[in-house]
Amino acid sequence: MRVRDVMSVDLLGARRDETLVDVARRMDERQVLAALVERSGEEGSDGIITTRDVMGAVADGRHSGATPVAEIFTAEAVAAQPDWSLERAAEAMLEGNFRHLAVAEDGRTVAVISQRDIVRVWVGERRWRTTIQIREAMTSDFLVCERDDTVREAARRMADQRTGAAIVEAEKERSPPGIITEREILALVAAGRDPSTEHVADHLAAQRTYSAPDWSLKQAAEAMIKGGFEHVVVVDRTGTVGVLSMREVMRRWLD
Repeated sequence: MRVRDVMSVDLLGARRDETLVDVARRMDERQVLAALVERSGEEGSDGIITTRDVMGAVADGRHSGATPVAEIFTAEAVAAQPDWSLERAAEAMLEGNFRHLAVAEDGRTVAVISQRDIVRVWVGERRWRTTIQIREAMTSDFLVCERDDTVREAARRMADQRTGAAIVEAEKERSPPGIITEREILALVAAGRDPSTEHVADHLAAQRTYSAPDWSLKQAAEAMIKGGFEHVVVVDRTGTVGVLSMREVMRRWLD
């Protein structure tokens, strides 16, 4: 299967002079994690702005309504070709630590493809090995934040560790942990709130899923696709033992 078979042509565009808050609001309303940054007076795209860019802006303290997209977007983004295999697109994403790729044809951006688009196809294929367990792909060295940390501090630590999520300590003993991701940071910016004064405990992911480490990787991937999750919290009787991201699912499948 090729990129053209799964790419999304329903694109959200952003202007270079548009503010971070305005584009974050439109991304949040559309429930998308990326927007293409348009060229001035030309067709196509100069680059892409993603939740990763928004998180980086928060980490750097550039989250005000005065910050333009031009200061934070990823310029000259790596672009896939429509006839690339999904494996080639996945390898480009892993190499560059991207969750999205613009898709270009004849020098013009025509679509976007995401990790989720690729994994959705793969989980439906018979060649997926159901014997692979979550423990073989999860990250055991995961980031942990305290409930009273500010969202900006969480974003800074997430950006430093190049991760899209942090586990948040449970409010009560023996209660399940929380998680904060780039999506919650986007929503906070979209609402015009100040990440420097907002606490992590007030911005946990409302929907999250938990898995045991011995569950199959395919089960986890199916749950992520169905529930719209980018991360799964992996727990056992001792507590949280890992975090599984869509990126790790994709990497393990390629391996």
